[in-house]
Amino acid sequence: MVRGVIAGLKKNRRAWVMLLLGFLFGNGLFLLLYGQKIDGLLSERNALYYANNQKYKEILKLQEETLRLARKGERHQENKDRIQKIIVEVDSEQSVIIDLVKEQLEKKLTPFLGKSMQWISNNPDLIELILEKEQIVIDEAQKLKVEVHLKYVSFYDETLKIWVQTKDVSSDDVSDIVK
Repeated sequence: MVRGVIAGLKKNRRAWVMLLLGFLFGNGLFLLLYGQKIDGLLSERNALYYANNQKYKEILKLQEETLRLARKGERHQENKDRIQKIIVEVDSEQSVIIDLVKEQLEKKLTPFLGKSMQWISNNPDLIELILEKEQIVIDEAQKLKVEVHLKYVSFYDETLKIWVQTKDVSSDDVSDIVK
């Protein structure tokens, strides 16, 4: 049997060489195509890694910027949350006394400058306790005094705005009132 196989190989030498060359050519072509495919996949992977790293850096930058803006916003909010200005609006029948009453009430409310608006809005009775039925002496010689009644309180930006109404309560006992 071995002799028959060897004789068949000798007889079909050309076919076996062609078969062997076909295998070598096929394997070479397969390796070439497969190598190109692997090279393309590696290039794509590198591009994805690069894009991923760029996005990661962008995310880190955005996080840092967000933290920076949040800190800046907190500082701005701290400053914004404080009362920087107090405005008093006076409603009175006597237009002559409006400026005097306004001036005295603004002086009386100066301790609220720099205080937190939230603190005052949580304790609105403080302003009412200070201003309600407050008697202000306008002119001791004429024995003119008025009583203040709180109408409204509002907060806008860094301003505390207060509306009051006055009522004339002039009498003979002006000397009993403390300015």
